[in-house]
Order: sequence, then C-alpha cells, then structure tokens
Amino acid sequence: MVRKQKKLFNEEANSEEFQIDVKKLFRLPWTMADNAMTWLEPTRKCNITCDACFAINNPDSEKSLTQIEKELQTLLLLRRCDAMLIAGGEPLTHPHIVEITRMVKNQNVKPVIITNGVGLEPPLVRDLKRAGAYGFAFHVDSHQSRPGWEGKNEKELNELRQYYADILYKERGLVCAIMPTLYPDTIKYVPDIVEWASRNIQKVNILTLIAVRMMSPNWPFDFYVGTKKVDLSGMAYFSNNEYGNLTTLDIYKEIRKVLPDFKLCAYLGGTTLPHSLKWTIGCRIGTLKKSFGNMGAKSMELLQNSYHLVKGKYLAYTKPALNRKAKFMLLFSLFDREMRRTARNYVLAVFKNPSLLIRRLYSQTINILQPINILPNGEEDMCDGCPNKTFWEGRLVSPCRLDDYIEFGTSVRPVPRSEESK
Repeated sequence: MVRKQKKLFNEEANSEEFQIDVKKLFRLPWTMADNAMTWLEPTRKCNITCDACFAINNPDSEKSLTQIEKELQTLLLLRRCDAMLIAGGEPLTHPHIVEITRMVKNQNVKPVIITNGVGLEPPLVRDLKRAGAYGFAFHVDSHQSRPGWEGKNEKELNELRQYYADILYKERGLVCAIMPTLYPDTIKYVPDIVEWASRNIQKVNILTLIAVRMMSPNWPFDFYVGTKKVDLSGMAYFSNNEYGNLTTLDIYKEIRKVLPDFKLCAYLGGTTLPHSLKWTIGCRIGTLKKSFGNMGAKSMELLQNSYHLVKGKYLAYTKPALNRKAKFMLLFSLFDREMRRTARNYVLAVFKNPSLLIRRLYSQTINILQPINILPNGEEDMCDGCPNKTFWEGRLVSPCRLDDYIEFGTSVRPVPRSEESK
C-alpha cells in the first residue's frame, strides 16, 4: 500500500495537470495581506457531518458578538479584502447571525455566508438580505449526513440545489454559489452538476467544484510538531477511508464533457510548485440553452487590476444584475483573443437566429479547487495567496489548518517514513 501511495504522490508531483497551459492563464495577484476574500468563523458548531470536513465540530465554540467584532476588526487590519466569508462550522446555527452579517456589512466589505443550507427558509434569507448579505455559497454533496437526503447521489441532489437557487432568485440581488466537494466515487456526476448549473445560468452565478483531500494512515508520512511525533487520528481531516487525490485536470475533463468549449482564464498556484493549479477560474458566456464561449485571461486581468485601482482591493463577487448583462463583456474582445472568439460565436448565432438580440446574455463562473498536496519529500504545496485566511490569536492562518493551531499551537509537519518504519 505504501508503494502504491508513493506512486500516487509522485504522479501528482510530476503534474499531469500541466496539460492545462498555465502560460495562457492570468495568475491572480492575491496575497496574504491584499486579497479578494477573508474567512470569519463565528462558530465551529455544525448541524450535520461531512466526510471531508477539515474542522472539528465543537458545540461549545460559539463566539460572542463582542469577540466576533474584535476578530473582524483585526482581520481587516491584517488584510484588505472585498468579501468576508462568514463560515464555520455552520454559521446559521449562531443565534446572532443576522447581527453578525450587519456587523460585516458595516465594515464596508461584502458579507457572503458559507452554509450547508439546513434549516434555511425564505424569512431568514430576507432578514439576512436586509442586514446586508451579499450572497450565499451552498455546500451540498452526497457525502453529508443531511436529514431527508440520505442515499441520494449528486444528480439527485440537484433537486436540493435547485431549491436553494430558487429561494435566492426570488429574493433578487443575492449571489448564489454552489460548492460540492467531489470524491472518486462522485466525480462521474460532475457533468450532471454542470449541466444543471448551465440550465440555471440566470440563477447560479458561481459553481465551485472542490477536490477531496483527507489524510490517511496509509500515507507514507509521519507527522510532527517540532521534534515531537503526533497522532492525527482524532483530527477531522484524518480518515481511514482511502479516497485518493483528485486533481484540477480530473475535474476539468469532466466539465468539458458537458461544455466542450469551456476554458479557464485565471489561477492561483501553489506555495511549493508555483504552477500547480490550486484555484482555477473560468467564466463562461451564454444563454439558458447555449454557450458562446468564455472570458479570457486579459479580461480577468483588467477586471482585477482596475477594481483594485478604483476600490483599493481585488474583486471577489459581482452582483447578479451584472451577470445578466454579459453583452457588455463582449467589449473586452477589443484586447482579449478569447473574448473575440466568444463575440464571433455570438454574432454568428444572431445571424442565424436574430431573436437572440432581445434575449439576455449571462456570465457564469466555474471554479475548481485542488487543496493541499504533500510532495514525496514531505513538502506541502498549499494555495499561494489563500483567499480563505482566517483569525487565530492575532494572526492569519488557513482554515484548512486551523485545527492544527488549536490542537498543537502550530501547523503539523509531514516527514517521509524511513524504510525501517514502513
């Protein structure tokens, strides 16, 4: 098993994902101190369990409004950002979630709530919108202990995703993001999820597909804090199930089965391998029935840098009203080759069907996230410019490693096992 696992890690390090030409993508300029997003945790309590959760469910972790306000202000001193992701745990379990949302809004950042959606009803959506909520990102996948949806596959869960998308659409003006975690047994459903999102391009603004990452006892590493070897079996991110590591390319190939013209335009690399594809972003242009093409790297570069020039921070989310005005984005074709292809496809389609001129043209973002990789020598390839940095004892840490800091006071260090210990 160790030999097999070593092969897996070496194959990943050798990067078949480089088949996606990173030279044609815009490298996002997000950094530790100047980023598009930041992560705020009002609680680590959750009302369901997820197989790939990286946080220990702590029912006694609910923070007071005073503590949350102090953490929020410190986060914004440490880091410029456009959006504050209100997460957890499950943030909707916090009794003061409306006040927390208002608190974030009052700091002149966009409150976006990361939620599993359990118990979310239209009245609460309206209250959160009035408090300033900018949008919601729904984490829905088949590896959750979700009441009433046991045994449902990813295709069947599109019914639940539709329910959440419809709630937000009726309220108007709220960003809707869908973010399933993908496993080796569920990646085959990516075409079903993408096809559903494409049919709902007017409602689903962002689809984020996350590759599973869980540490396993079969991995060829021991783990240390300083010089002390530690046992990770009690950590949320440690599993006896051998999931294997999906890559960005694995997911991208599945997307292309439904959207053969889909292309990525921007990425974040790794902290160790600068051209590894950690966060990749694509933005497609189309109607409810047809895709015309994509935004190119130059368009994304202009959006990010011009927004930073005007607002002093990098762009995280745009209002749904702008997603419905994608015809204006075709102006980017003046300097963006990929957008010229998109504009040409649209014009040719209009010649064949002039009624397209009076139909709305939408944009829809599709993101792929490939979390931390451990290289054969024990080095960790994390997300360079991590958009999800959060607060711990006056400093910024990655939420996927926050449990390490809470439990051990620092991040855990992998060390390859010696031949004698295998």
